[in-house]
This record gives sequence, C-alpha cells and structure tokens, in this order.
Amino acid sequence: MEPDQVVQTLRTWRRVPAGRLRELLQVSRATLMRAIRAAGTQVIARGSARRTSYSARRSLRGSIEPLALFQVDAQGGSREVGRLDLIYPQGCAVDFLAPFDWPLDADMRDGWFEGLPYPLEDMRPQGYLGRQFARAHALMLQVGEDPTTWSEDDALHALTLLGLDQSGNYIVGEAAYRQWLDQLHRPLDALTESQARAAYPRLADESMQLGRAGSSAAGEFPKFTAVRNIDGRIAHVIVKFSGSDVSPGTQRWSDLLVCEQLASAVMASHLQIAAAPSRVVRTGGRTFLEVERFDRHGLHGRSGLCSWSSVNAALFGLAGRPWTEGAKRLLSAGLIDAANHDAIARQWHFGQLIANTDMHDGNLSFRPGLQVAPAYDMLPMLYAPQRGVEVPERPFAPRLPLPAEREAWHASAAAAIQFWEQAASDARISDEFRELCKRNAQAVYQLAASSAAGVQTGP
Repeated sequence: MEPDQVVQTLRTWRRVPAGRLRELLQVSRATLMRAIRAAGTQVIARGSARRTSYSARRSLRGSIEPLALFQVDAQGGSREVGRLDLIYPQGCAVDFLAPFDWPLDADMRDGWFEGLPYPLEDMRPQGYLGRQFARAHALMLQVGEDPTTWSEDDALHALTLLGLDQSGNYIVGEAAYRQWLDQLHRPLDALTESQARAAYPRLADESMQLGRAGSSAAGEFPKFTAVRNIDGRIAHVIVKFSGSDVSPGTQRWSDLLVCEQLASAVMASHLQIAAAPSRVVRTGGRTFLEVERFDRHGLHGRSGLCSWSSVNAALFGLAGRPWTEGAKRLLSAGLIDAANHDAIARQWHFGQLIANTDMHDGNLSFRPGLQVAPAYDMLPMLYAPQRGVEVPERPFAPRLPLPAEREAWHASAAAAIQFWEQAASDARISDEFRELCKRNAQAVYQLAASSAAGVQTGP
C-alpha cells in the first residue's frame, strides 16, 4: 500500500483510531505500520495501545516543523512544556513534555485538540488592544487588520512571531520565545507615580491615534499597558482611560472608571473576593484607571490564567449562560471545590446588583487548578454611554433571589449597598451620577429587606 493512501484517508476522516484506519484501508496491522512509517512526517500519531490514533499533518505558512510551547514561572524562569503539531484540516496534536496545568478530557490527555489547546485561545489578539496589535502588524504578518476574522493559522502565525506578552504564562514558538529572552536583558521602564502622571496623557493619545503594539489583554475599553514602580514594588498594569473633552459621555466614562475602582475594593473588603488592585489617576484632562495584572509578578515573572470562556467552550458548551450555572457544572464535575463555587456565585450576584450588564464569559477567569482568579471588569455597565457619547436613562431592576441563591445573594446585596453608598458620596463622581447611585443603594436595600422578610415567612 502506498503512503499517499494513508495520508489521503486521514485528510478525509481527520483523526482516525488505528483499528478504524485498518478497516477503512482494508489492510493488516503490519501493512498499516509499514505505510505509516513510509509516510514519515506527513502522519501524526498520538495515544498508546488501543487509544492510538492518527492524523495528517498540516503546515503553517509552508512549515511542517512542530511549534514549541514554553512556560514562564512566577520567578521569571522558563521551560519547554510541549510541542504542537498542526493537523488536517484544523486543530492540533500536542506532545506534552511536562504536566499540563488545566483539566483535560480523554482525547486531550492523548494530545488531541479540536483547535488550539484551550488555554492558548485567550492569547489570541482580541478586544481594543488586539485590534491595535493587528493594525500595527497586519502588513508584516500578512493578515487582515481585524483579528476577529483571523483563522486559527493566522492567530498561530502571529503568536509564534510576536506573542511574547500575551495573557497567562505560555509562549508559542521559538521566535517569540527568543524575543522574550532578549527583553530579559533590557531594563523595563517602571514608572513612578509622578512619571505616570506625566506619561499617561501621551500614552493615551498614542493609543487612540497610532495604536500601541502592546499586550493583547482583552476588553473594548480604550486602554494601554505600562509597568509601574509603586512604592518600590513592580506592577504590570492595564490602564483604561476616559476621553479628554467635557461632553456628558466623557463624564459618564470617567464616573464608571471610578466605580470600577470602588467595586474592586468593596468585593475585597465585604465579600472576601480577591479583586485586581486598581487606582484612579486624574491627569491631562482624562481619568485613568490602573488595574494590576495578576498574571504578572515582578519584572519578568508570570502565572497561568484561563478564562471561563475558554474552559467552557472546551469542556461544557454553556456559552452565554449565567456564571452560576457554570459554577454548578464545575462543582458537579469535581473540577472546583465549594469555596470556589461560592466565590463565583457571590461575584455573579454582586455584579447583577451593581448593574453590570457586561458579565460575559471572558470576564471570569481561573488560575491553574481552576482556582477563581481575582475579579476584574466589574462596574455598572448598564449606564455606559451609547455610541460612545449618548447617556440615555435606563431603569435599574435587580431581581429577588431563588431560594437556593439566598445566602450568596444576601451577602452580595450587603456589598452592593456599600458600593452604591460609597459611589454616592465620592467627590470624584459627577453630581448627577452620585444621585443615581444614591437611589440605587436604596433600591437594593429595599429589595434585600423584602427578600429577608420572605426568608422569615416563606417555606
């Protein structure tokens, strides 16, 4: 039998177990093994014994070389933890060289993935900074300027060449890894507070006008990245910012950035939920919010991070459902413990009670071991301007909890009342929005009182 027959069959059937491949080709095991060996690098094998399967290799921009997968630790050390082979027509086969930090089903444990290994999906350029990255490098990478249109191969090509500062602690490909090694010897410009105040207006203008090719941390809010020296401590930060004019829309975005900082502080102090530390800086006619990256440690250390969006798509398929549903599935599957389940529930209810209408699957993340990562992007997005400038009136209508939700909901309601009251008295927020916050605090208080009465008199 000719090796081409094996390759063509695998291209037709994608990934085929050894026994099924013998049936399709109507050959003996010995004949198949000879054909597989003759096909050489055109065929990829993964698994062992009865779980052995085969696939046809796919090239990336003409190269059939495996892609090295590197991992950076919290101290800035690094190692190669795997090699990725692309398979026909899409997906990849991983040769694990070290234990994998994330849950895997049976096929994944053998090395087979329908697309990229799911923790790498968060590394794809996305959101505001992802678009800036794409515009800056589209010509060199020979890809479109909109990263949402990129194929799996486009994303991998970009990551292998320029993906040295993506979310989490993986680096794909030797070219990107060598760039990371090179920058270890270059001093990072860690800004002091006074330097940040002087630099942020310029960095915001560059981000808006030119597009700074920095991290691909997701999210649609205008932002850039920086390294800060905070009282002698190095912190990598994502910096969101408002406009610089005096329009109602700009004022509202400024109010919301302050609210995000307040929400993070309240979650940490009243819900015992870790939240990304943040600070508000007002300079150059803009409001800036520095949010510390919790996947970065010191100058060069990193730690793993994976969004619920990626975990969900790979293991559950509950896209767009409330986080509480995902938490129940994770708990029943034995992938998280009760403490993490409860933390997700409290965070979800708190978001609902502070009018966060943008709690999508990408706004909840995990550390290795599926430990809930610090909260981020928690703010009352119900009141975000439309089309960037219009500030329409919107009703705030939080819901009473179901009986099974009452404990987590009441804890979150108490924290939400604190949030709204703090926002209502914060002089950094406009008078109009402070008045709205005052009304919302009262609305949550009354709802919590109603629910408590129901608990006392109900079944």
